[in-house]
Amino acid sequence: MINPFTVGKRIKEIQQDVLHPLYVMYPGQEQADYGRLLADTGRAIAAHQQFIEEICGSGLVAFIFKIIKMFGGADQLTEEDFTRFTSYVNDGGIKAMVTMLLSADREKVFIAELAKLDTDIRNNAAPMLAKSRELHRDFIIGFFNETYGSLQKTPQKLQDNFTRSDDFIHRLSLLAEKC
Repeated sequence: MINPFTVGKRIKEIQQDVLHPLYVMYPGQEQADYGRLLADTGRAIAAHQQFIEEICGSGLVAFIFKIIKMFGGADQLTEEDFTRFTSYVNDGGIKAMVTMLLSADREKVFIAELAKLDTDIRNNAAPMLAKSRELHRDFIIGFFNETYGSLQKTPQKLQDNFTRSDDFIHRLSLLAEKC
């Protein structure tokens, strides 16, 4: 059951856990292999998978999103985007994403995991990934601006991780178009 009084705090914790491997400097970050960082991100998502699925299945969250949209919020997210993302999560997409992030051959596993999903979800994957790439860019640049003062002041390793992640999401969206 979603507690509306603690959900904001919980989402902030999830953001911190998921951002940490790729976008926070810590001892060993400079030498960390990008593939390992993606796997660490997958493990962070897996640790919160149940809550993410619960949020995406919540009628309360859908209602709140509609109210936010009605009052002019969430500019970059349409109702179609919201539905696309929650449908992806509700139909097994988070499990597939975690499996892919934990694998050594991510693109091959992505194609295999996508093939296991229903046709509607497969058709939904490319536009959802394209939108998630856009949202990822905006969110991470905002995070870097908030944390380091600007993108230019962000440590180069984190900027490189950001560029590689942006390219990775783009490649996945192109693969999804072909499936």
